[in-house]
Amino acid sequence: MVATSRSTTRSIEQWLEYISSVHPREIELGLERTRRVADKLQIGKIAPLVITVAGTNGKGSCVASMEAILQHAGYKTAAYTSPHIHCFNERIRVESAAVNDETLINAFADIDRCRGDDSLSYFEFATLAALHIFNKAQLDIVLLEVGLGGRLDAVNIIDPDVAVISNISIDHEDWLGSGIENIAAEKAGILRENTPVVYGELSVPDNITRKADELNSPLYRLGRDFGFSIEPDSGCWTWNGVDASQGVIQFKDLTRPNLALVNVSVALQALALLPIELSLQGVNEALKGLLLPGRFELRQDCKTSTSLIFDVAHNAAATELLAENLRQYKKENPKIQRVIMVLAVMADKDIEAMISSLESCFDFWYIAQVEVARCMPAQEVTQRINSSCKGLNLLQFDSVIDAYHAACEQATEQDVVVVTGSFFTVAAVRELSLPV
Repeated sequence: MVATSRSTTRSIEQWLEYISSVHPREIELGLERTRRVADKLQIGKIAPLVITVAGTNGKGSCVASMEAILQHAGYKTAAYTSPHIHCFNERIRVESAAVNDETLINAFADIDRCRGDDSLSYFEFATLAALHIFNKAQLDIVLLEVGLGGRLDAVNIIDPDVAVISNISIDHEDWLGSGIENIAAEKAGILRENTPVVYGELSVPDNITRKADELNSPLYRLGRDFGFSIEPDSGCWTWNGVDASQGVIQFKDLTRPNLALVNVSVALQALALLPIELSLQGVNEALKGLLLPGRFELRQDCKTSTSLIFDVAHNAAATELLAENLRQYKKENPKIQRVIMVLAVMADKDIEAMISSLESCFDFWYIAQVEVARCMPAQEVTQRINSSCKGLNLLQFDSVIDAYHAACEQATEQDVVVVTGSFFTVAAVRELSLPV
């Protein structure tokens, strides 16, 4: 047994600084170190049922949907997601509540005692903390979100009962390889033999189907095995899917949540494959009003009451969805006059591809940067946008906060300000706003 210390001299802030400094690299993929420490912590089957979610975008929405539905149905559920927006504790939730500082401190202390000479990255520390906490919580179901890729991500030391890949697009090629198929091969690493996998796009990469075939893993595909449709008159939607015995399931007249329906649809299909009971009424009540911070989230500025949209879109596929949502939002709100962007992105992003889908959506572009080492300097962002898109109204700022305040002060009652580009961008100013 691991002896849990109830006293430590480090605060949670000191622990977070410490786990950021232990390993020489911010990211280092590989499972050996994590497995060794997990064995010392006696982390085994963390819950009777586990769902692991990988994918380029939409992972957080999938997890949030499943978490809400399962909790409403009475299942003791825990979830591990990343990154956080405001507080590290957001990453580790038990029964929909973020764990407290004391629980995290004790988990970090246990891991630090057990790791010996193994150097752990920030994400490996975080993942082991989540697994250690879940292992002791007597849960029914655990939801795990992959941080990067899948095959070599620390989450992958746990065998899932259902694997989910929300979608695959170009991102993190420095780590996952160049092109869709190489990225797909990495994400397919979460698949297990004879274990179902849910894929959330109409077109499935060859490396996903090949891996599923090799492992005899039943593959459930959007558009073939499950899907959704929107009822234009009522605004409600219908979900169709199958259970593990290929029995047809249909949930009709669902109220639309504030999340992308494709991600909610993927979540429902994953849950349909588990040996659990779900009802139409329960699903509808759980999803009603469900939102996730930073996913086309509508708020207003505390000082000026400016209408705001926060969206963590940070790659080309995500900005395409943001553009689609903005067009729909403007259609539903015809009084909107101008849309103003506050943008800061990380240095590894294909800013030209991101901007190409957003070019026609914005009237003013307020370009900024966040105080993160990986952030692309505002000057570089401005130069690259100017080189690829002529004639845009660009203003450059030293910080997201400055850009945000300037945008809100310029905006009229008929304008909307969109803060986007990364989780860090949203986190920098979200607390200066209120829910609508």
